[in-house]
Amino acid sequence: MSNVRCLPAVVIVALLLAAGCGGDGGSTATVGEQVVFGEGEPPPAFPGDFPIPANAVIGTTLVDRINHRSEMALQIEGVLDAAVQNFTIGLVSQGYVITNSEGTDESWTIAFNRGELQGEVVFQAVGGFTQAVASVNRT
Repeated sequence: MSNVRCLPAVVIVALLLAAGCGGDGGSTATVGEQVVFGEGEPPPAFPGDFPIPANAVIGTTLVDRINHRSEMALQIEGVLDAAVQNFTIGLVSQGYVITNSEGTDESWTIAFNRGELQGEVVFQAVGGFTQAVASVNRT
């Protein structure tokens, strides 16, 4: 497995571990001044029109000020195919350009951009629901 393919798994594990340390919704914790963890709300770098499905719950979030990258973990009710389809439609309808979309029956990655904003959503099927990590950064 290449380092690029391992990165989403590492990010998901880190976000899930950090989620276990959280309290009530909307809390934040900082590591120095460069990395900020939160939960329950999208990080500020995500545009207001970013398509978060109605059947999704936002878990742990991360703002990495060094690398200008923000992430949020989502738990989406429903199967992987439906989650990927809903995100694809939502992104395109908000003016994002899908630059890559590929995967398997168990995992999927959508890469997208809009202007200077680039990002991806990495999905993982888990029983009757889907876990996803959405990330964005500005170039």
